[in-house]
Parts: sequence; C-alpha cells; structure tokens
Amino acid sequence: MKAPTINLQSLKNIDFSKVVAILKRRGVMIGSVAVIVIVPLTALLFRGGMTDAISDTMKQRQKDFEKLSSLEKTSVTIRKAGGEPETQSVSLNPVLIKALKERNESLEGEFKSQYKSALEHNRKGHDFAPAHDHVVIFPKPAANIVLDESYLGKKFDGAKDLETGINSAYESLLRNNRTGEPPTAAEVLESVQKRELAFIQNNLKKNSRAEVTEVNDLKDLAAALLEARIATLQERAKEISVYLDANAIRLPPTEGKITLARCFIWQWDLWVLQDIFGAISSANAGVKDGVISAPVKRIISIRIDPISAKAATADADSAPKEEAAATEEAAPKDPEVASTGEPAVEEVSGDPINPATEITANYTDSFTGLASCQLYDVRNVKVELVVATADLPKILNSFSRQNFMSVINLKLIPVNVFNAARTGYLYGTEPCSQISLTLQTIWFRDWTTKLMPSDLKKQLGTRGFQIPATEATEPKASETPVNNEAPTL
Repeated sequence: MKAPTINLQSLKNIDFSKVVAILKRRGVMIGSVAVIVIVPLTALLFRGGMTDAISDTMKQRQKDFEKLSSLEKTSVTIRKAGGEPETQSVSLNPVLIKALKERNESLEGEFKSQYKSALEHNRKGHDFAPAHDHVVIFPKPAANIVLDESYLGKKFDGAKDLETGINSAYESLLRNNRTGEPPTAAEVLESVQKRELAFIQNNLKKNSRAEVTEVNDLKDLAAALLEARIATLQERAKEISVYLDANAIRLPPTEGKITLARCFIWQWDLWVLQDIFGAISSANAGVKDGVISAPVKRIISIRIDPISAKAATADADSAPKEEAAATEEAAPKDPEVASTGEPAVEEVSGDPINPATEITANYTDSFTGLASCQLYDVRNVKVELVVATADLPKILNSFSRQNFMSVINLKLIPVNVFNAARTGYLYGTEPCSQISLTLQTIWFRDWTTKLMPSDLKKQLGTRGFQIPATEATEPKASETPVNNEAPTL
C-alpha cells in the first residue's frame, strides 16, 4: 500500500479567514472529528508506506540468507566400489574436503592399477611371431624388406627357416596343443591287413585267406580284424588331446604378395586362436588317455569374424550380413599398396584411447553390452566342437575364464558315437554332443595398437598408441625384442 500524493498548489485558493471563523465557532466538534477520522487515516497511510519498506528489506535479506545457505552446503557424489554412486548434500569444512580428496585419489589409484592389470592379463602370452632373420616388421618394415618372404615363413637356402614366420607360429600352436586327425583309410587298411596275415598264420595255422573256410574260423578272423581296426583308432586317439579337422582353421598362405595390415590380422587371429586353444586345454587338463576321456573331443571348425571398420558398422535394424572370410581384409584399392605392401595413408586419425571415458553399453549385438569402442575391440568367433555332454558346464566355464572371453550363443545336437567310430573318430562310450558356440573376445587397444600399422588403425577408427617414427623404423640393436614384442606395459 502506497501513500496518496497531495497537490500543494491547490492550497493557494483556500480562504483561511473563513477557515479560522469556522474553527472558532465549531472548533471542539472539528477537533473531535479530526481525532476520530483524520488521525487514524493519516496513521494508516503512514503505516502502509513503512510496511512496504520493511517488506522490501526482508525480501532482500531472505535472498542474502539463501545465498549464504547455498555456500554453506553443496552436493557431493560419493563413488562406491559396487553399485550406483550416491549424492548427498553436506556442509563443507576442511576435514571433509581433505577426506574427499584422499578418497578420490585412492579410487583413482585403484582404477589405474586395475586397468594396468587388465592390460597385462589381456596381453599375457601374446607375442609377435618372429620374422626371418628377426627383422622388424611392425609397425612399418624397412624399405629393403620383402614382406612375403620375411613373414610367411618361406624356405631359405634350401631349408625352412627355423621357427620363423607366421606359418611356423600357426604350426607350433597346433603341435603344442597335441591336435591331430584320425588315421587315414590307408593307414587303417594297412594295420588290418597285417593283423589278418598274422592271425591266419599264428592262430589259425593257415598260409593264406583262401584256406580259411570254416565258419568258426571266419568268425574269429572277423573279430580279430575288427579288434585290429579299433586298436589302430585307439592308438591315434591316445597320441593326441583333441581331434582337429583338416580345414577347421584358416591358415595364412605360404606365398604371394601381401599387405602389412593383412600380416597384422594373421597375427591377431593367432592370438585369438591361442586363447581358444588355451580354454580347450584347460577343460581337458588331467586327462591321461587322450581324446577318449577328454571333455572336448573334436574341433570341427573355428571361424574368426573379420576386422570390422568403424565406418562400416551396421545399423541395429539392418539385416545380418553374410559371414566373411577370417584372416582376411578387403583388398587395397591403391595399386601402390597392392604391389609394395606399404600403407598408402600415413596420417593418424580416429578416436584417442582414454580409459577414463565412460563406455556406453550396446545391447544390439549381444547381451553383454560390449561393442568395439575407443578403448577396446570386440572380435567374435564361431566354434563347432564335439564334447562329452556331461562335461558341458566345465567346458563353458573354461571359456569364460579365458582372457575376457564370453559365450554369447550356444546350440547343441546329440552325436551318435558309434557312427562316429565308423568314420574314425573314437569318442568313448559316454553321450556326446556337437555344440556351436559364438565367443566374444575383448582386445584392449592400449597394447594391440602399439605396433599396429597406421592403415589398419585408420580402418578401425583409432589413433591407437603412437610411438615416434624413429623408434618404430630404426630400433637400436640392444633394444630390439627378439620376437618383435610390443613394449612392456
């Protein structure tokens, strides 16, 4: 409420002599009216103006108090080891600030330690296959190196270079895991024929098969030949740990012009295979009589999905693509790349590696929510095995414990062990199943890109771990790893 405005100019027109006469005649009455009416109204007007001033002052003070309150308290988010972070409103003080600082520093140290442990675990046992004469191949070979001769493991001076080249590394993997195939039909026939002649001469006392005419002798001979055939299959089954079909794994070529990126992909595929065989070896640990008692009895096929370019990522609603050939990449369009094996593009582009960046879960491709990102690459593998049905949980656990590997799909059908024995595969007498697995493998870019060629990093859309060009192309003799290993993390 505001006081009314009084126009003092109108007071000039008043005849004050008449006002004085009236006041003399009726002064008492007018005074009474003034006391009763005018004074309260005047007080009311005065009070209204004062109230407005007080109200404005109180509002300003309220704002000042709210500002002080906001400065006194603040929201603090407390990170927990497990579960969602908790946000609380607290009063800041030196003790609290110091405690929060120490806690954040401790959590930061734990995060860095865990990330380093994850990198070491992911990289453990994954070395680069040594090239011929232990020359440096990755991330860029010297100009005078013939890439296919140095890396494919070709023959030099009439003899195969000892344990060098990517092919030798693949052969070593299969040999160390005691893989093999059943005896060939010719090997079984030769063993049966030897047993037939020995049985006819030693047991039946005959000179040839033509002299064996009695029914009982023929039955005994048939049983002996069946026993000889099974013995041949059993002997091979005990020599190996797991059957491996001839075309179960796509091997690198033995000759031909290749690109540097393709060489790295073969090496990367070898690391994937090492983890898969490591899981199978773990499941079969402790078995003494070979395939017959092993949980994993046969590897039918292992198909590693190709490297997926960032720009070629399929939409969630698009139809699934046909499976592409593993250990292969798209043929280079630049003729210079195809002829020399050198990357045509040297610029480093793409996303930088930042472990502190939050990774958004992507459930489009799998229930794990993992997809290739700036921190790691996801490579899926389709595996077909014959396993002992009762040991299936043990087998799945072996895969899940192997280097950030997850089983994201599983199908199984029963196997007739007797029909398998007729084709040379001895699985034993327990029920068996043929299973189809889709495995999801994780590879941290912090170490895979240390020696990755620049054109492959460009394809993946990552800057990767960069090292000076002088260190990459001209390493000191005393500092060059014997097997071209990446620098220690």
